Amino acid sequence: MTIVESIWEAKRTISPSTLHDVLSKKLAAIEVLAIDSSAELSYIDGDVRKSVAPFIQPRQQHDRGVLSFGIYGIELLNPANAADSIRSVAGANVVSSNLKEVVRAIERCQESENSLLTVEVDTLRTLKIVEKLKNLIKAKIECRNLIHISLHIQQEVDFLTKRSNST
Repeated sequence: MTIVESIWEAKRTISPSTLHDVLSKKLAAIEVLAIDSSAELSYIDGDVRKSVAPFIQPRQQHDRGVLSFGIYGIELLNPANAADSIRSVAGANVVSSNLKEVVRAIERCQESENSLLTVEVDTLRTLKIVEKLKNLIKAKIECRNLIHISLHIQQEVDFLTKRSNST
C-alpha cells in the first residue's frame, strides 16, 4: 500500500510572498484534498499506473497530524527586501481585484514617456497583508489536527548583527 506522508515546497529564498503563496494557495488545496474522501493520487511506477485512494490514508493520528507539509529554503529574504516582497503581493491583489486601479495604471502608462505599468498600492492595504499573513501562520500552527507544517532553512541567519565590509 502506498501512503502519502509528506509534501514539500522547495525555494531558494523564502520570502513573505513565498509564505503567502504556499500557505494561502498550495496548503489550502492540499487541505481540501485531504478531507475529500473521493480524491486519489495517481502515478506511474514503471509501466504500471497506480493510484492511492483516498489521497491521505487514515492512520493513527498524533500531535503531528496525518500529513507533513514542508517548506524548504536555502535562505531567508533579508528584511530590507522583504518589504518589496510584501508590496508585490499587495500589487497582485490590486491587479486581481480592482479593475478601476488597473485601468488607471494603463492610463498612466500611456501618458508616461517610460511606458512602465505601475499600480499604486495603499500602505494600509500592505499592512493588512502583513497582518493577514501573520494570522494565517498563527492559525496553521494552532490547527495541527490534519497537516503538520514545517519550515527548514539551510543557512543560519542573523539579521540583527551588523556586518562590516572590511577585509
